[in-house]
Amino acid sequence: MAKPYLIVVTGRAGSGKTTLAKALSTTLHMPLISRDQIKEGYVNTFGKSHDELPQETNGIASKIFFETLHGLLDNRVSVVVEAAFQHHVWASNLEQFKDKAQLSLLICKIEDEIAHHRYLERGLHDDFRVYFHGDAGVDLARAGKHVEMSHYEEPQLDVATFYIDTTADYKPSLSELKEIIVKKASEL
Repeated sequence: MAKPYLIVVTGRAGSGKTTLAKALSTTLHMPLISRDQIKEGYVNTFGKSHDELPQETNGIASKIFFETLHGLLDNRVSVVVEAAFQHHVWASNLEQFKDKAQLSLLICKIEDEIAHHRYLERGLHDDFRVYFHGDAGVDLARAGKHVEMSHYEEPQLDVATFYIDTTADYKPSLSELKEIIVKKASEL
């Protein structure tokens, strides 16, 4: 029986993972499930900012994300998912899908300084970023203070893993990624 594709797009803040995931979703004709968008929908329901909600809000959003993913894969819907999956937090949650799906991990790679600049620019130009995500780094930058780059520990899973340079054009390109993912899945 054919297994659905599960394409996991991840990387540090500012690495371009959301933009890549949207483009890949269109290229592969698969729905995109974004953990941040689920969280934004959850926060939106209450009409309060992230900081006004209970501390477990992030955990609730993650639980909904994985429940949604289970529902799609159980019904054989191939999907692109996107989040800043860090190994120590997310590995066990992603491992459970290895038997359900043709799992590929796409890690956005970019120079740390460029990612940090993108992260700050996005937050400074999006008034809703702090509202939905309680982004303390953006608040510090708005106050003119230096913001340290957050640590990112990429996931290490025994699955097909690809690194994508997101500095400018994607390397490999979207069409190359499509070909690589399909070829790698057929070899498994």
